[in-house]
Amino acid sequence: MRATSEMPTLETEPGVMLHWEEAGAGRPVVFVHGWSMSSRAFAWQVESLAASHRVVLYDLRGHGRSRCDDGAAAASHAIEDHARDLSTLFTRLGLTGAVLVGWSMGSQVALEALPDIQDRLDGLVLLSATPRFVADEDWPHGLPAVSVRALAARLDHKPERTLQRFFEGMFVADEIGEPERAEIGRRVLADAPPVSLTAARAGLEALLRSDQRQRLRDVRLPVLLLHGERDPICLPAASAFAQDHIPGARRQVLPGAGHAPHLSRPSLVNELLAGFLADLP
Repeated sequence: MRATSEMPTLETEPGVMLHWEEAGAGRPVVFVHGWSMSSRAFAWQVESLAASHRVVLYDLRGHGRSRCDDGAAAASHAIEDHARDLSTLFTRLGLTGAVLVGWSMGSQVALEALPDIQDRLDGLVLLSATPRFVADEDWPHGLPAVSVRALAARLDHKPERTLQRFFEGMFVADEIGEPERAEIGRRVLADAPPVSLTAARAGLEALLRSDQRQRLRDVRLPVLLLHGERDPICLPAASAFAQDHIPGARRQVLPGAGHAPHLSRPSLVNELLAGFLADLP
């Protein structure tokens, strides 16, 4: 993918510079990646969709090629901050009639941004999605908070190894072979700058607090929910809950897939995305 020469980066707040790229022409399709990843995670979707759509990607603040200064704005990595960045991107790029695709934490960012950008959207795709990452007394469909805190502790102690193990943990046993996983890792991780440790650590704190369940009933769009049958990170029951609370939402469970079916099952995910896009008015 080639970044546009006019605006390869976009300042959303003082000290926050988002790297963004686009390819193709037609209906805009905007992708939002998850925690500790970058827009490189959608390389296979770009290849599939850019022939008929305007594909827009960006790196969340502090992730990939998006940089933050050490000021007050850069210190904040809450879901609300990422949602504000996404809204600014839509405004600055003049995106309308778009389809928004949020993966993992990116799905929470997408839901949080909806009040500001829903009128600019024709559809929403939530991939490996959850409206709340951690479990609590009235939400059994998340991971235990203690697991997230343990991940944060490992991140502080051995950051590179922790991020590598998180990536490996997105794929379940027998989902893909080792050569294929190595190639995915090369394209997704080796060719992109690592997430800043500040952003990674603050992102985990954000996931402990954030809750977008109240946003679900306000969705007034066609919605496609795609979820790996064996996702160990965002549990499949979370998207089942979302289907029950988003009017008219369609849900497709992908057999044998873990947390990143767009990487392990790209042809299937691309086919489902293309079908959803084709059905939109």
